[in-house]
Formats: sequence, C-alpha cells, structure tokens
Amino acid sequence: MISEKININNIVIDLNASDKKSVVEKLSKLLETNGFVSDHKQFQKDVFDRENHMTTGIGKNIAIPHGKSLAVIESTVAVAKLKRSVEWGALDDQPVDLVFLLAIKDTDKGTNHLRILAELSGRLMDDEFVKRIKDSRNKKELVKALSF
Repeated sequence: MISEKININNIVIDLNASDKKSVVEKLSKLLETNGFVSDHKQFQKDVFDRENHMTTGIGKNIAIPHGKSLAVIESTVAVAKLKRSVEWGALDDQPVDLVFLLAIKDTDKGTNHLRILAELSGRLMDDEFVKRIKDSRNKKELVKALSF
C-alpha cells in the first residue's frame, strides 16, 4: 500500500517553491535530512534525467516525479502540497500544486518501483481520493487521506 511508503516527516504542507526545479530540490534535501537519501544533488540529477524523457505532470494539478538512484538509502515517497501552483509541463498544460516525489533505491528499480508508481497513479485517478488529499490541512489529515 502506498501509505506504507510515506513517512510523515517526508510530507510538506504549503511548500514555498517558485518552479519545478525548486520543488524537487527542497524535497530532495528533506529526504537527505530524514535519512532516505545520501546525496540530494545526485538524487536530483537522477530525477531530472528521468523528467527530461517525459513529463511527470499527470494532470489534475498533480506531478509524480521519480528517480531510481544509488543515492537512495530506502525507497520512499515525499509529498508536497505547494503554497502556489508551479508550471510543470503537465499533460493537461495545467500548473501543479500537489507533488509525490518517489525516491527509488537502485536495487528496487524493478517491479517494486513500477508497483508503487502504478498504485499511486491508479489512486490519483479517483476524484474523491484526490479531493481528500487536497482538502487536508495538515500532515496527519494528509496521511489519513492517503490511507483510504
């Protein structure tokens, strides 16, 4: 279950960021601070290498950037509700205000990575699920919304 991969300390409500790069940078630093990533700069590079192939802005103002990296100590998902929307180059051309950053340990890059991504993508197609997440006002409410 996706909620098992989300540590409450890796959630940010009202993240202040001006663009996609600063969102990924701030979340990468948070993951390093919390012990999930050993080198936030290497992890960011891996995320943007992936992002350069195809946008991870999936629509509904949501992005799921992800990176498989040797810098990841433990696979996890960081979540950010942005203070204001940022341009992401999303499939629906709409800005993003909700970001799920998947940090995938290089040795987990096979089916585990795809399973997490598929589960999250599937859940985000459910409008009620997305509404619960977007309506959450703090970390505890967000964790609860993700646990449904």
